[in-house]
Amino acid sequence: MAIRSDKIGQSWLLPPAVSELIPEDHICNLVEVVVDNMDVGEIEQKYRSGPGNPAYSRRMLLIIVIMASADAIWSSRKIAKLAHENVVYMYLTGHEKPDFRTICNLILKRSVRD
Repeated sequence: MAIRSDKIGQSWLLPPAVSELIPEDHICNLVEVVVDNMDVGEIEQKYRSGPGNPAYSRRMLLIIVIMASADAIWSSRKIAKLAHENVVYMYLTGHEKPDFRTICNLILKRSVRD
């Protein structure tokens, strides 16, 4: 019987789009559609005119927090790690890499208001 050779580190001539690596029926597509239909304009407006570096999109942060909840992940550090390493989270963040503190602040601000 023949054995396939290892392909660790194999490069691609043209890398695929990240969305091509995710099945069409993956739950991340549902999470994306649900959050896209939410009105977060008022919250995002608060961050548009502030001084300093531009803030991450509140919509994007909300998407990854909801996706992490669906995956039963509650740690902001683990969510931040997923944004660096997991194809689904890379797709949902648009290759942004929010810090765990940013994610934690979003979660805490939301839970304090409730």
